[in-house]
This record gives sequence, structure tokens and C-alpha cells, in this order.
Amino acid sequence: MKEIKPGFWQSELTEEQAISASIDYSQLRCSDEGDLYWVEQRPDQQGRNLICRYSGGVVTELTADGFSVQSKVHEYGGRSWCLIEERLAFVNAIDQQLYLQSAYKNEKPAQLTKSKLSRFIEPVWDKKRNRLIAVEELHGGKEVINRLVSVDINTGALEVLHQEHDFYTYPEISGTDEYLAFVAWNHPEQPWTSTQLYIAEFDEAGGLFHCEVIAGVMGGESVSQPCFHTEDRLSYISDRSGWWNIYTCSFSGELAHHLNVKADMMPAPWQSGLSSYLVTEDGLVWVEQLHDGAKLKYADKDLTPSGYTQFRSLSVFNGRVFCVAAGPDKLPQVISIAKGDLKVAVVSANTSPLCKSECSSPVPMEFGQKDKSYGYFYPAKNSAYHIEEHTPVVVFLHGGPTASTYPVLNLKIQYWTHRGFAVLDLNYRGSSGYGRGYRMALHQKWGEIEVEDIRVSLQQLSKEGKIDPDAIFIRGNSSGGYSALNAMSELDCFAGGASLYGVTDPLSLTSATHKFESRYLDWLIGDPERDRARYYELAPVNKTEHISCPVIFFQGELDRVVVPDQTRQMIVRLKQKQLTIETVFFEDEAHGFRKRDNQIKVLKEELGFYQKVMGGNCPGLL
Repeated sequence: MKEIKPGFWQSELTEEQAISASIDYSQLRCSDEGDLYWVEQRPDQQGRNLICRYSGGVVTELTADGFSVQSKVHEYGGRSWCLIEERLAFVNAIDQQLYLQSAYKNEKPAQLTKSKLSRFIEPVWDKKRNRLIAVEELHGGKEVINRLVSVDINTGALEVLHQEHDFYTYPEISGTDEYLAFVAWNHPEQPWTSTQLYIAEFDEAGGLFHCEVIAGVMGGESVSQPCFHTEDRLSYISDRSGWWNIYTCSFSGELAHHLNVKADMMPAPWQSGLSSYLVTEDGLVWVEQLHDGAKLKYADKDLTPSGYTQFRSLSVFNGRVFCVAAGPDKLPQVISIAKGDLKVAVVSANTSPLCKSECSSPVPMEFGQKDKSYGYFYPAKNSAYHIEEHTPVVVFLHGGPTASTYPVLNLKIQYWTHRGFAVLDLNYRGSSGYGRGYRMALHQKWGEIEVEDIRVSLQQLSKEGKIDPDAIFIRGNSSGGYSALNAMSELDCFAGGASLYGVTDPLSLTSATHKFESRYLDWLIGDPERDRARYYELAPVNKTEHISCPVIFFQGELDRVVVPDQTRQMIVRLKQKQLTIETVFFEDEAHGFRKRDNQIKVLKEELGFYQKVMGGNCPGLL
């Protein structure tokens, strides 16, 4: 084995492979005939999203050249298409309008809506009235307006169905087209803090009446994903027990059943239109999010196939459950599982450049005693080199911050472990997947509580001899970038760090960001007027005098969530201290880097930066 300093190992896993292999799947739906449809995101096509159809063992790409299936409602989007018998409707990324096309072949679609000020999301087909129902986000006025609308399938004409709340999601029509369920909430809440579930009847003209809240009436409860059983039963997910569990009730809200499990059954709803459970004729199918890997359950049966630890976007047809699944050595793939004999079939999959033996497996870890936090530790691993226990480590901080990371194959993590870095992928307090109490622990403590979790976790890893305490790096994207920068200002243990479109001035963010998150900081930090001093104290841009390690910044010029001027202000102040600061700006990126070449550049630049910090680009012999 070669005796090369960890952090400088050569690897056959290239930046191109780490990026290009990561095709993602979402928004699965089965037709009444049993055809399976999904949306496929292609990094090698500049992040373009395609609808694919699986029928008779053949996958057909249905989205025509020049079109991409993506809604930008709430900026984060979500379910962007639906079936209409032999046609499908979808939201086009460029103009955010609804289009119609064949559900069977790739053809140029016909534009349905032509409202330049509107965006659409979550279209559902109202079969009885031959129309779509969708959430519209109307721009152009003093305030952005969200509302439920109907869309005439022939003319594209809009009619407002409900407009009393700041946000809407999950329109769901009953089997006989007589009832509509939907979820709504108002500022300053977020969909993971407090929402309300409505049920309404359609009148003869297609409007809504008898519109009543049946869950979330008192507030303090996150309700999501309504799904009709029969004409008098409805299921939904709520965290009123402390965990996102499935409840079934009558249309009056009277509880009939509670699937009571100490596990979350859905991720944080940053995107609309998630499908985390199924209502079938012979019982529920659901996902339990567990620290050491998710479980897929059906009635009293465990459907979890060996080697898989994540399941999302569920659909069902004729005794088979379809979903997007992944595992510690498996990239996202579309699979089907027979509810009877549990046989698994792979429908569509990424081809990983790594075999199982070449993957660094995630080790689930708990940190701290009283105030525990969780994460996954990936040891440095490359069969061509001598494995060192005391290796450099890169701390990964997810965005959100109300989000989570999972124990599945991430080639961007493997990119680092193959080069001699260990990786700590941390689910600090405030992350989803560990119950409402853990998630709510971040309330008005953002910038403090996760920094403490970083400190405790690194102390534990150092004490256990798993990492080199003199070669600790930290990176984060978006809110994770904010936490990384705060950690660099509060903890004197980092050799360097990276901020990927990270928040540097949360007070500026309150006025510059989009509607969906415009009051999120009230919950995370406090009232921007009353707690102005607190905002100042927690802003990384105001703590540059405490940062003493090199930092590299990556930023999109089109970012509306974290505006580029925030990043530039931080860079100017750090450079005044004569620190080693590097910057990479992308003219064609917004919040989150979607384009292949840019993602490759990020990996190359960040690796080179850390290697310079550790002593240069030339591999050194031990």
C-alpha cells in the first residue's frame, strides 16, 4: 500500500463521476393501467427535469427538448405534474406555466395557462368537472399572493377557490370528486411548525362550501399529506404526539385511528406534494425515519429490503409498492416491492462508479449526554492506501436548517473519503427526523445550539482517536454555511472552512429573501425589530475578528434566498484581516448549484483549497 499523507490520496473517483452519476428521482405516480411515471433530474443536462414513463419493461422520456418540469412556488417547488387520463399536465421551469401533452409519447406540449405573473404547483385533475385544481403563486403586486385555483382544461381560465391564508399545499380530491382537502398556514409559521388541514365540499358551480378545519385547529401542530380512504374517511400526518405519525379521521375530524410510533413518518416539508405513505385497499403503507436507516412498513409486515435505508415518493399498483430508494452503497433508484412475497425489482437506477467494498459506510453516532445530537461518521477509505485513524476530517452541515441528512450513498462524501478525509455528516439539534422536540430545539437558538453540537461532536471524535485534531475542516450550504461560519468564529479548532451560498447577515436576509422564508428568522432568532441586537451578535459578518482560519466562498449571482451582496460584504471584512480567502462566483446559478460544470468546479476548488492549507498540492510521504 502507498504511504501518502491522508488528504492527498489519489482516487479513480473523479469530480465528473461524483456529479454525473447522481441522477435523482421524484414524484412517482402509477396510472390506472399500471404504468409508472416519475420525474428525473439530470445534472448532465444543466439540472433539467424530465418526466419518464415505465410500461412493459421500457422507460420512455416524455419531456420534449427545451422543456423542464419544475415548479418554483415557495422557491423550493415540489410536485409539478399530474395525469389526466391519456394526457399529463406539468409546470414548465422557464415560464412557470401549465402545459398539456400526451402521457404516452414525447411530443411538443401545448401551453394551457398564460399568466406571466403566476407560478403553479401541485396540479390535480378534477375529473368530474374536467379541470385542474392547483396552487397559484401570484407575483407582481406589493405582496406575493398564494391561493387555491381551478384551471379550465380547455381555455386555461382561472377561478379562485380559496384565498384566506398566506400559503397552501396538498390539494387532494376525494374518489367521487365531491370533496377537497388541503393544507394551509399563515406567517410567521412554517409547514413544520404549525399548519391546518381543511376539508370542503364542491357546490354545483365547482366552488367550495362547508369549508372546515379538521386538524390543527388550536395551532402548534404540523399537519401534512392528506389522503382520502373512502367518502367518509381521511388520513393525514401530524406531529401532535411529538412525532410525525399517520392519523385517520372522519370528515368531522373525529379520530378513528392513530398509527402511534416513536418515529417520524415524513421528512421536513420544504417541498410540496410529498408522498410518504399510501392508503391501499388492504391497509396503510408507510415509512419510519430511524437514525440507523428508514423502515418501510405495511400493516403488520416489514417491507424493508436488505441494503436500503431510505424510501420516499411512494406509489402503489396491483400489490406492488413503488418508491425511490437508496442505501449506504446504493445511489437513488426506482424500485418495486411485492407486498406478498417481498420480491424487489429495480425499475431504473444510477450506475455507481464504486462497488460496495470501495464505499465508506456511514457509522450512526450519538454525541453528548444530556443534550444529544446525532450524525454519521464516514472513515477515510481507499484500498490503494494505508488507512490512518488520525485523518483529516470535513464536517458537513446540511441546509435548512430544519432539514436532515441520511445514511445513504453520497458520492460527494465518498469523493472526500477516497482522498483521505473522514467526514462527519451532522444532524445537529433542530434537524428533522428525530421528533418534534428535537426539531423545535432550534427555536430562537439558531447560531448557538448547532455550534455547541459541533463542538461536542468534534471533541468526542478527537477523544476517540478517529480524527486529526489539527486538520479539521467545516463546510455548509445555505443555512449550513451560516452555521459553519459561526462555528469558525466561536470555536478555535478549524484548519479551514467553506461556505456555499451561506447566510452571513440574517438581518439583511429578513428583507431580501422570498415570501416562504421571510418570517422563518422570527422563529430561528427572534423579532427583527425587538431583537435587533441579537441579530447583530449572531451575524457571521459581524464576527469576522474572531475568525482566524482560511475560508473559501461559493456563491450564485442569481440567488434570491441568500443574495450575493451578503457574501461580498463578508469577504471584504475577512480580507482586511489578511486571512487566506478565496471566492468563486457563478453568474448562472441561484440558490443551490444545479449545473454540472459548476458542481465539478466546487469540488475541485474546495479540495485544492484544503490541500493548500495542509501544506501544498504535492502529495507528501509520511
